Parts: sequence; C-alpha cells; structure tokens
Amino acid sequence: MKKSRFCIIWVILLLLIIRLSISAFPYDNSYPYGFSSLAIDQAADNNFLLQEWEEWKRTRITENGARGFKRVQRSAEDNYDTVSEGMAYGLLFSVYFNEQELFDDLYSYVKLYLNNNGLMSWHIDANGNVVGTGGYGSATDADEDIALALIFAHKVWGSSPKFNYEEEARTFLTNLYNHCVEPGTYVLKPGDSWGGSNVTNPSYFAPAWYKIFADFSGNSDWLKAADKCYEIIEKVKNHNGGTGLVPDWCTAEGRQAQGQGYDFTYDAIRYPWRTAIDYSWFGDERARNNCNLINAFFKNIGAGNIVDGYSITGNVIGSYHNAAFVSMVAASSMTGYDLDFARELYAENKKVKDSGDFYSYYGNCLRLFALLYTTGNFPNLYSNGGDDIIPGDIDGNGTVNSIDYVLLRRYILGIISDFPTDKGFQAADLNRDTLVNSLDYSLLRRTLTQ
Repeated sequence: MKKSRFCIIWVILLLLIIRLSISAFPYDNSYPYGFSSLAIDQAADNNFLLQEWEEWKRTRITENGARGFKRVQRSAEDNYDTVSEGMAYGLLFSVYFNEQELFDDLYSYVKLYLNNNGLMSWHIDANGNVVGTGGYGSATDADEDIALALIFAHKVWGSSPKFNYEEEARTFLTNLYNHCVEPGTYVLKPGDSWGGSNVTNPSYFAPAWYKIFADFSGNSDWLKAADKCYEIIEKVKNHNGGTGLVPDWCTAEGRQAQGQGYDFTYDAIRYPWRTAIDYSWFGDERARNNCNLINAFFKNIGAGNIVDGYSITGNVIGSYHNAAFVSMVAASSMTGYDLDFARELYAENKKVKDSGDFYSYYGNCLRLFALLYTTGNFPNLYSNGGDDIIPGDIDGNGTVNSIDYVLLRRYILGIISDFPTDKGFQAADLNRDTLVNSLDYSLLRRTLTQ
C-alpha cells in the first residue's frame, strides 16, 4: 500500500513538472490548447524526428560559399542558392534542437547580408552574391522568423561569445516593424520595399509571433497587426465559399491583388501551420475556427488524396501529393477538429517526403516543422503558455478538489459537453493522451483519495 501511494504521488508530481518546464529537445510538451501530440509511440517518434533533423542538416547545411560560416542551401533546380526564408528556418530549427554553434554560424551569415533597412537581403547565389537589384529587398516571412528565433535564443541560451541575442532581437524587431508593417493600417507588407493594403501574403501572417513580439518589445501595435491578419482572412471568407482556403496573395479587402495569384498553392499552404500555432500557444478562437474550416475541407478529401493546389473555393488545380501540402494540413489539425483524422494526417506526413535533388528543399523544410509541432516538440520557448494549468484543476480555481471530480464525472457521462474554463480540457487530460476519458477519471480519483 505504501509503495502504491508513493508511486501515485510521483506520477502526479511528474505531470506537474512536465507542465511547468521546458527543456531541450525532446520537449514532449503539452500545448495549453488543442492536441498536444499525435504520436502513438512518443519515444520512437522523437527518435525518428532526430534522424530527420540529422538528414536535413546533411542535405541543407553547407559551408560552401558561406564566407567562413554556414548557410542553408536550396536544391539543384535553384543552383544550391540561399534565400532568407531558408536561413530563418535553419535558425528556428537550431534553437529547437539546441544547437547553439550552428545557430551562431547561420546568424553570422545572415548579418553579412543585412540591407540598408537592417533586414536580410532575400536572395543570394551559391557563391555569396546578392542576386540582382531585387535580391537586396527583404521577405517579411523570413525576417519575422529570424526575429522569433533570436528571441527564443535569448530565452534558451541567454547569449553566446559571438552575440547578445536580446540586443540583436530588439534591433531586428524594430527594423521589422518599421519597414514591414504598413503605417496606419497595420497590414503586413510582404517586404520592406513593397506591398501593404494593395497586396499582402496570408502565408506570412504569424499572429502567435506578433503576440510574443508585443510582449518582448513593449510595442502593443504588434497586437493590432495580429488582429489585422484575422480581419483580412474574414474578408477572404466572403469569396471562398466556406472552404477556409486562403489565396497566395490578396488585398487587405480579401480580393485578388493585381498581377498576383489568388489560389491556394505553394505560398498559401503555410497559412494553416502559422495560424494553428496561435491556437496551440494562445488559445485564439479565431485561429481554431479558421483551421477547423480547412480541416473539414481536407477531411472530405482524405489525407492520402491531398494534392498541391486548389482554388480558394475548393476546385482541384494541382497534381502532386507532396510533403509541403500534407505537412501543413497535418499542422492545421492540431486545433482539435478531429483526432482520428489528425492522426491519419500525421501518419501521412511521416510517410510522404520529397526525395531526390530537385524540388526537395521547400517541402521537406515544412515537413520538419510539422513533425516538430505535431509531436509536441514546438512549444512557445518565450513563455510556456501551459504553465498556469494544474492537472486536475478543471474549474481553474487553483486547487484540485471534489468539484473538479464531479465536473469530470459529468463530462464522461455526457451530462455536460464542455468545461467551465478554456483550459478545462487540458487540465482534465491528466495522462496527456489528448483524450478525456475514464483513465483520467481514475487518476483524478486516486489523487483525491490519496
């Protein structure tokens, strides 16, 4: 009896420790909202993810043409060049996989190519030359990811002999806001020298990032930029027939931008991933609603039938079943629409990988992000949004007691269909399997009786 009681106490303490801490990979993190992990065998899938990371580095990281540092190279069809997008992806991966030396080498390369606005020139060839006059301009999706990576590096490592990450992040973030957010409207520009209300890119919308930026910098206007992203998507809904699909490009009114594509293809596919994270980290209902529409659309198609392009009203225009599209739809499922379909998407994402030396850069980058996220290994490294969730505290009053027990019992019996607080489901999921059932009820009962 004493041994049993001791084990139960340690199980509860372990759950609390898991909720309250973020360490290096693997995080096995419980997101405060939505599903936490779609892995059936967490340990095996963590090992699988590490293997994918090592292969990604072997393929994408090179010293060639990096002027003494390291860069992320694209594939043969792009002559192994570098774009700021890829550098940003490499920096984020380096933080999450806890590789500070690689991070510093990549960021050193980024700093070699800062333009006059203090943002990264978007296109550099394999020999280290900026490509054309247009190559000096920035790409907002890359710069916002670089800024987030610097903030996370500051939180995880503090600094390094080469960089004070906090200072670098503050400078980069100021430049990003000043040059990539349209004054007065808060519309995200696609670059530092063009766009705004007349043309923006929904796949660049990263509202979870902007909430971190606002807190880190003290600039609350970042929250207005996040709200503007959702406002634009609401206007897109007037044109997509309820599919939830967004266009590659649009105006701030949600209409087609002159000279730009208006279908759900290789830019737009990143929208579900960036948006779902805003629900996982911050519980923004707008993110869940938007991603659930997308999930409903693709559930009717089936994970194995997803192809690389649709009109925003849902007509098929693509032909290829590839990593870019499967992975980002899988990411969108984390908002909690349908667990069975989410796991079907996760299994498909593990299976579908772009191979060969052509056209493998983009899809496999997105696939690696989705694998991190859907295995619970993409927590908010700035501030763990789940640190105020106490396992079993279903009513959110700060203690675990008989009221929580009654609420859980009523939920399992179907007397109630929801809990009284937004975080009630996460608190009720004591064994962290993304379900609330008799196993959680049993664990809570043992907790209270002991």
